[in-house]
Amino acid sequence: MDAASVDRSRTALRDMGLIGVVAVVLVWIHVALPSAVRTRMALRHESVDPVSLYTSAFVHLDLTHLVGNVAGFVAAALVAYGLCVQIGHRRWFRVTFVGFLLVLPVAVSLTSYVIIGLLYPGIEPVSRGFSGVGAAFAGFVFVALLASLNRLYDYRVAGYSGLAIWLLLLFEVYLIYVGNVTPVVGGLFAVGWGACLVGIRRESTRPTMLSRPRSRLELIQLAQTVLVVILLVSFVSVLFPAEIVEGGAVTNVFAHAAGFGYGIGGAALTARYVRE
Repeated sequence: MDAASVDRSRTALRDMGLIGVVAVVLVWIHVALPSAVRTRMALRHESVDPVSLYTSAFVHLDLTHLVGNVAGFVAAALVAYGLCVQIGHRRWFRVTFVGFLLVLPVAVSLTSYVIIGLLYPGIEPVSRGFSGVGAAFAGFVFVALLASLNRLYDYRVAGYSGLAIWLLLLFEVYLIYVGNVTPVVGGLFAVGWGACLVGIRRESTRPTMLSRPRSRLELIQLAQTVLVVILLVSFVSVLFPAEIVEGGAVTNVFAHAAGFGYGIGGAALTARYVRE
């Protein structure tokens, strides 16, 4: 193995170590800290402690809650990292990763607090868990996939693909919470997807695209795109369950939606300004 390969391997291990450290910290907080301390770290909507706007992301209700959040975060972060490596933009991942950890716990907590207060003024829940930040990394996966498509094709193909994926995810949420598909909704989805597919076909058959030699890389990219889309669909099904109240615990879908949206916006912002 040459020096360059060794250096890349060390870089990859260091970067993945960042993900591992966060997972270990989340487990350590749940296992090592007394229950009273973890209770103080949670966000109580009836009397907001400003510090808990940040710390509430790092405490969990029970072991099941912890394992689910850690697994989701690690899976999303690893996929986002793999896509960043593919396009040669590891620094984008690092900057976005650190930014998410520093900013998003507070942003997600505040957004959730405001929305719950407006929609349900009579309740005073306790919010905790890393799922909002984990949802942001799912949003990062979405942006990183589009960046990968942009690198291989161009921004037009990436744009149409992104719109098609976004419509699919919205349609999935609709199916989860509404169930039956009305002709209007089904028609709008079909028209939207049809327009995206026509756009992708038109852009991919432009003379400049057809003149490029077809490579095995493009077939791999297509298979990868399908797998990542399946993963995003899986993330959405977990972030937005049909039953938000189960076993006395409430899934905070508002925090998940906020995290996913902030993840997309934050990753797009860092992609614009961070250079390798």
